[in-house]
Amino acid sequence: MQLTWHRYKYYPYEKGLALREVESLIRPSAIEERDDGCHVIQPSRPELASRLVYFSDYAKDNSVIAIKTQQSILERINGNNVNRQSTRYSVHGLHEYKGKFNPQIAKAILNIFSAKPGQVVIDPFCGSGTSLVECAHLGIDAVGTDINPLAAFIANAKLLSLHIPAEQLLHDAASCLAEAKHSRQYPLLDDERGEYLQSWFPADNLQSIERLRLAIEAFGGASSKVLLAIASNLLRDYSLQEPNDLRIRRRKSPFPDISFFQAYEEAVRTFCTRLLDTQQALGVIKAKQRAIHVDCKIAPDHPALQPGTFDLALTSPPYATALPYIDTQRLSLVWLGLLAPSDVLSLEAELVGSREIRGRSKKALLTALESNDALLPCTEAELCIRLQHALSESDGFRRQVMPRLLYRYFSGMSDAFASVRRLVKLNSPFGLIVGGNHTVLGGVRFDINTPQHLANLAAARGWQHVETIPLQTYQRYGLHMNNATNSEALVILRAKED
Repeated sequence: MQLTWHRYKYYPYEKGLALREVESLIRPSAIEERDDGCHVIQPSRPELASRLVYFSDYAKDNSVIAIKTQQSILERINGNNVNRQSTRYSVHGLHEYKGKFNPQIAKAILNIFSAKPGQVVIDPFCGSGTSLVECAHLGIDAVGTDINPLAAFIANAKLLSLHIPAEQLLHDAASCLAEAKHSRQYPLLDDERGEYLQSWFPADNLQSIERLRLAIEAFGGASSKVLLAIASNLLRDYSLQEPNDLRIRRRKSPFPDISFFQAYEEAVRTFCTRLLDTQQALGVIKAKQRAIHVDCKIAPDHPALQPGTFDLALTSPPYATALPYIDTQRLSLVWLGLLAPSDVLSLEAELVGSREIRGRSKKALLTALESNDALLPCTEAELCIRLQHALSESDGFRRQVMPRLLYRYFSGMSDAFASVRRLVKLNSPFGLIVGGNHTVLGGVRFDINTPQHLANLAAARGWQHVETIPLQTYQRYGLHMNNATNSEALVILRAKED
């Protein structure tokens, strides 16, 4: 069998993952790498070649007919450039949720773990549902959990959109938009939610945004959640918040040249065009996958999550001092009614990897760090102590609390590993894509090898560390490029006896 590379430029790790996919999925007796792809000798499951991520097509030996892989079809729809890897195919582009899981890597992990229909996957930090969508493409059942209600909302909206014909979604959006434009209803904004939104949106913009919400809720029918998710993706652009800043800061850049209604109409049209092409390729998928709004650390206590029932796990967890997800998305959270304005800060502090620390918890965290209340492995506990001792008076507030935040992150991830171990079956594999980072304390730089630390934590909570595969990261640009992770890795674990 001949396998052909995509025409885009590969990172070295991508070709490494490609070979692992071939070995796990189609199980050849040998693989010969070539400039244009690979020659696979005596594959035992050639029918699964269509699932390969990092190959554009495949052909039987001595055949001149090449068959495109599912990935090649999905990435090239909507006229995407063949010389560039696409990450917004299918429904992945519904919402620009920050910190997204690369869909190619998510699918590659599923293939490397030989995931198949009939099995059930768990993603404990599912975010906006990238891995759940990839499971839907492959017909594999999956459940994701996330403490962020917006993440669960968007993930479920993506999965729902796979089941709604694109033409219906476009029709429902047009009806709602027409109703919003001609509505004379004056949205009520006299409660906590309304007062908060009025402080962050110009009056005219907020009237349009609220009228559209009311129209969608009244006339959107089965499409409502999808249409609301698309609208929420535009809120920052029409708010008084600086759109390019992850934190809530007052706007300095100009507003868009087009109205909110026009921007919404264009966003819906773009999404539905991509969705139509996807449905023509894969059909209308009645997705069984779902996202549940629950903290993964207590997920086994949720009535819909039964211990010992999942066959494999994968995720892209936060790293220490992660993105301020709640702060970044508070406009959408409040507008959708998923969170009261008064609850934003408290939820932000609950996230694993949060950089928020308030009140008496500062002293309590220091006490926990010094006495290792969470019983972390020695390597991680000692690192936090060493960072604490490295502090100097010249370090500002953020750096003063860094050792405590790191200790809290390690504690949270340790509990997450224990929780996921309860959910999966014995010997189940667990793949994590995680980045490392660094801090400077007392004028000294400390590199934090997060993948290795997570492997250590997992080994203490019911997992065997199988291997860690380094991944070359993309160059980050923009306001927060200096704080971006400088390394990533795929950590592979396997559930062992309790």
